[in-house]
Amino acid sequence: MMGRSHAVSGAVVWLAGCATASALGADPAAATIVVGAVTTAGAALLPDIDHPGSTVARSLGPLTRLVAYGTSAGATLLRDATCGCCTRKGGHRAITHTLAFAVAAGLLVSLLGWAVGRTAALIVVGAMAALSVRCMFRRRSRGAFGAFGAGLVAAAAAAFLPGPAGWWWIGVPVGLGCLIHTGGDALTFSRVPLLWPLRLRGCRWAPVGMWSPLRFRTGSGVELWLVVPAMLAAGALSVYVLGLR
Repeated sequence: MMGRSHAVSGAVVWLAGCATASALGADPAAATIVVGAVTTAGAALLPDIDHPGSTVARSLGPLTRLVAYGTSAGATLLRDATCGCCTRKGGHRAITHTLAFAVAAGLLVSLLGWAVGRTAALIVVGAMAALSVRCMFRRRSRGAFGAFGAGLVAAAAAAFLPGPAGWWWIGVPVGLGCLIHTGGDALTFSRVPLLWPLRLRGCRWAPVGMWSPLRFRTGSGVELWLVVPAMLAAGALSVYVLGLR
C-alpha cells in the first residue's frame, strides 16, 4: 500500500478501537483517542524503513536515508542467512514486515515510556506526528519545518490532554501501527512474511496474504477508489460514535 494509505489505516483502526470501547461502555480519555490516533498513523509508516526510497527514509534527509540503507542491508543478510529457499531477494518487506517486529517495536517503546517516563513518550509522539504529516501532504507543500511544528503541537497536546496514568501505553499504538502496515501490505500482490520465524511450506520467509482474487496492486484504482474511501468512511463513523459519548 502507499504511504498515505498506511497512515490513514493506522489512524482509522485506532479510532475504531476507541469507538468500539466507547460503545461497550468504556470511557477512553482524550489523550488516548487523539494522541493514540496520531501515533498509530505515524507508526504505520515505520516498517518501510527497510526501503531507502520510502517516506520514512526521506523524513530526516541523509540521517534516515542512512538508517534505511543499513536496515535494508541487514534485512537482506538476515533473509539470506536464515533461508536458502527464498526466491524473493533484497531487504524490503522482510524482517520489518513481520508480527515479531511489530511486537518488538511496541514492547521497546512501552519499556521506554515506563522507564524514562513522559520525556521519552513525548519524543515518540512528536516524531510519529511529524512523520504522518510528511506523508499526508503533497511533496511540494510538505516541509521539514511544517512537520517539525506538527510534532511539537502533538507533543504539547500529549503533555496537557488528560490521559491514563503513566506512559507505558504509548507502545501500544506504535506496535499496532507497525502491524497495521504489515497487514495492509498483505492485501497486495507482494504479500509479507508475517509469521517469521515460523516455517510455512518449509520456508521461514514464506509470504502471507489475502486470497489471491482479492489482492490488489499498490497505488492501483482499487486502493485509491475503494480501499481508501472505505477507510475514511470507517474513520468518520468512529469519530461520530466518539462524539456521542
